Amino acid sequence: MRRFSILLLALGVLMSASVPVIVGASGSDDDSSLVESNGPPDPLVVARSTGLGPLVAAAGRIGLVADEGILEATARLGLLSRLVADLGSRNRAAAEALDGANRLLAEQFYGAVEVRSAYQVIVDRLDEADRRRLEEATRTRRNTSAVVRVVNSTEWVCPVIGETRFTDTWGEARSGGRTHEGVDIAAPSNTPVVAPVSGRVTYRWDSIGGRSFDLVANNGDYYFGTHLRRFGIEGRVSAGDNIGFVGSDGNADANLLHFEYHPGGRNNPVNPYPLAYAHCDRATG
Repeated sequence: MRRFSILLLALGVLMSASVPVIVGASGSDDDSSLVESNGPPDPLVVARSTGLGPLVAAAGRIGLVADEGILEATARLGLLSRLVADLGSRNRAAAEALDGANRLLAEQFYGAVEVRSAYQVIVDRLDEADRRRLEEATRTRRNTSAVVRVVNSTEWVCPVIGETRFTDTWGEARSGGRTHEGVDIAAPSNTPVVAPVSGRVTYRWDSIGGRSFDLVANNGDYYFGTHLRRFGIEGRVSAGDNIGFVGSDGNADANLLHFEYHPGGRNNPVNPYPLAYAHCDRATG
């Protein structure tokens, strides 16, 4: 009997040594995942209770996140496509507008050339008398525009400082068959005479006007003054610089400045009375 018990015990030890040990097994075999690792003396088989359920759930969540990312990327690509299309449309509109402006400028240029050509044809067909009348009308309009410009200027300076006296004597008869081509601005002897605008001053003398100045303005206009008592600054001057003094030199019978204005240059006198009236300090009484 004792020998039989010992034999059973030995047989149990042998069986336990040959059967794999299962550690931590729980749940059914269908839900278990196995991890096998080699080790002495036999492979150790570990049954984990996690199963496939958590893995499938995690894979599903990853799929949802990936799907949302794809949708967002698709939306952004669509917005970018619309922005690119809108930019292209704007560029095309700008190019069309620029092309239209260039065509308009070209049409205006060619139109102006045609007008000038037509005008020249008309002028060429005029006789000499008609041509002179046309040129005189053009000159009158240009001179009138120049007088209006000076009258309204805030930089033009009256050529005689202080109170003055003058009347409109434009075109009155003078000795030697001449007509008056200026305005006589009367003031006390030695009253400063100044440059009405910036330019270049030169001096001269003759028997009619005595001491005189010539002033060529920066814009090409020409001013002439005479009957000076003394000269002032010569050369480059600014508006308001002293260029002489009122006197009665030459054939003058009083102390005054004979003052002339020629828009655009010499030999184009216009009535300077409106200039003096607009800018000079006239005495009353």
